[in-house]
Amino acid sequence: MKNIFILFFPYYSMKKRVPVLIVMILLLLVAISLVIIYKTPQYTSFVVKGTTKQVQFYFFDENNCSLNGYLFNGNKLIGKTQNGIFNLTYDYYKEEINLDRDINLFGKLGNCSNDKLYFDKSWEVFQIPEYYFLGDSVFKFRTTLDSHNPSKRELIGFIQPSEVRGELYNVGVKRENPLDDLSMINNYLNEKVTYVDDWNFNNKENYWQTPTETLKLGQGDCEDYSTTLLSMFLAYNSSLNCFNVIFSSHVTTLCYVGEYYIYYDQEKTELRKRIRSRDIETNSRLRSLKKEYFEHYGLNESDRAYYAFDNHRYIEFKTDEDFIIWQSALYGVKQQGDLFDELEKEWSGINITIPEPEEEVIELANAPQQELPSLRGFVTEYSTILILLGSISILLIIILIWIGIRH
Repeated sequence: MKNIFILFFPYYSMKKRVPVLIVMILLLLVAISLVIIYKTPQYTSFVVKGTTKQVQFYFFDENNCSLNGYLFNGNKLIGKTQNGIFNLTYDYYKEEINLDRDINLFGKLGNCSNDKLYFDKSWEVFQIPEYYFLGDSVFKFRTTLDSHNPSKRELIGFIQPSEVRGELYNVGVKRENPLDDLSMINNYLNEKVTYVDDWNFNNKENYWQTPTETLKLGQGDCEDYSTTLLSMFLAYNSSLNCFNVIFSSHVTTLCYVGEYYIYYDQEKTELRKRIRSRDIETNSRLRSLKKEYFEHYGLNESDRAYYAFDNHRYIEFKTDEDFIIWQSALYGVKQQGDLFDELEKEWSGINITIPEPEEEVIELANAPQQELPSLRGFVTEYSTILILLGSISILLIIILIWIGIRH
């Protein structure tokens, strides 16, 4: 270094060579800084993530099969399980969870059963102290699946229009008059399915057949007949306002078609009443029709309706008057839509971010690899720094010249 310095500045004394050397080193540092700024990729930002306060709910059946579905707190959709797991944050627990309402998990059996049926299970909500949210707490929810003894929303899974579409071809419907066609379907099924009594509303172990089972066996109880009949009705026309209705001691099929309310049942039962207008007498006429049906079919007058359902909807009645009011609102076009598609849309609209269960750490986020910027772009982006470094360089050159002049 000393020899190189003497080569370029042979007339400088050793005393003056030191400040000149310092100036040269500073100029060299300025040049190195420019190169580093130009060629070194820039960090975009610091991404700082702390540990999320949360617990995990894990849902599974008696065979340790993970249950995937939509999670409700009462009637409120709060989440969706994946591989049986739902992540619940402390903030959401405090702000949104109602401890007076049960939590329900509703979904398709999927890998947990070969049946194309649903499950709808409930558990009591419990108080979770805050310190559980600070660790890796997992609360396990185990349940027993009995897919052929349905309750509530599980009933929807027994209406399977796609599974009976082939049977509909054997009926020979003409598709000219819906009322005539529905009568043909009911009469056909009456001839094909023999009544066998095995159902009671209060029994804990009722066995509900799928429509495919009922058609294959050629026999079934009231619920087996009704679910098969409704499946065939909806295979005929998916927009029909037809439902299965569960009374205390019986299950039947009720339709509203072309201003007619009609009960369809075994023994080729078909009781109808035409109600054209909606006035204060409408509910009275509907009560009269229900009474006629009970008398015709031999049902107890004290029996009341508990549920109505089709392949998309499930309705629960607290009183028999709720059932009458619901019927009066059946007129008009039936809204269509897949139940799980609607739940997925509702879930997407909630916009809840489910955090990852692992603890997250502080990290640097690098910008992706890219080509070096053009000289023009470089000058534009770093103009302030370049002006500063240029000014320092000019100042150092002036000092260098001043030292030379003094020599």
